[in-house]
Amino acid sequence: MKKMFKKILILTTAVICCTVVIGGGVWCSAVSESSPCTQVHILVKDSVQRQFVDALELEQYLKRNACYPHDSIRTVDCYAIEQCLLRNDMVRKAECYKSPFGNVNIIVFQRVPVLAVVSNNGCYYVDSDRRVMPIRGEVDDNLPVFKGAVTEHAAIAEYFDFVSWLHDNRYWNERIRIINVQNPKYLVLTQNGLDAKIILGELGGYEEKLAKLRLLYTKGLDQVGYPDYREYDLRFDNQVVGRK
Repeated sequence: MKKMFKKILILTTAVICCTVVIGGGVWCSAVSESSPCTQVHILVKDSVQRQFVDALELEQYLKRNACYPHDSIRTVDCYAIEQCLLRNDMVRKAECYKSPFGNVNIIVFQRVPVLAVVSNNGCYYVDSDRRVMPIRGEVDDNLPVFKGAVTEHAAIAEYFDFVSWLHDNRYWNERIRIINVQNPKYLVLTQNGLDAKIILGELGGYEEKLAKLRLLYTKGLDQVGYPDYREYDLRFDNQVVGRK
C-alpha cells in the first residue's frame, strides 16, 4: 500500500512539473509574439580594428530599404533583415534574432579588405573572399596597394595570391607596400625604408625571386651596408642585378 501511494505521489508530481513547464512555455511564447518591437540592438563586430560602417548607418540603411523592424515582434522577419544587410557593400555576414519582450538583436560582421587597387581602371579594395568592395575615404595604408595597369580579374586572382603570400611572409610583408603594374609582365615593387625599387618582371616565380634578394640583403648588405642603387632587377636566373 505504501509503495503504491509513493508511485502515485511521484507520478502526480511529474505531471504537475510538466504542466508548469509546458504552461510556462506557452505563456512566454504568447508574451513574445504579442509584444511590440520595443528595441533594436545593432552590434558591429571588429569595429576597433576597422570601421567601414557603424550601427547608426546600418539603422538608416534598413529604414531606407523598408527592412527596419517597428511593428509587433511577430511580424519581424529576421531572414529578410539579414538578406537586406548582406546587400550592403560593407557587410560580410549578418545575424538577426528576436529575444523575449520585443527586442530584436542584429550582429553585423564587416568585410575584410586585403589589398587596394588605385588605377585608371578604378579604385577599390579586394576583400578576404576575393570580392571587390568600394574604398571609403583614404586608402588603408596598412594594405598593399596595386597601381597602374591593374585589371579586376588579376586583382582577385594572382594579385590576391601574391598578397596572401606576403601576409604569411613577415620579412617581405613589412617591406612591400606599393606594387606598380606597368604591364602584366613588368611589376615594380616599392620598399619601405629603401629608395631602391625591386623589378620583379612577371609575377610568376616571385617566391624564388624574392628569396634570392632576401639572401643578398641578410647575408651581405645588412653587414657591409647598402649601396646607392636605384633598383634591384630580379628577372635573371640565379642573380640580382643592381643599378645606380
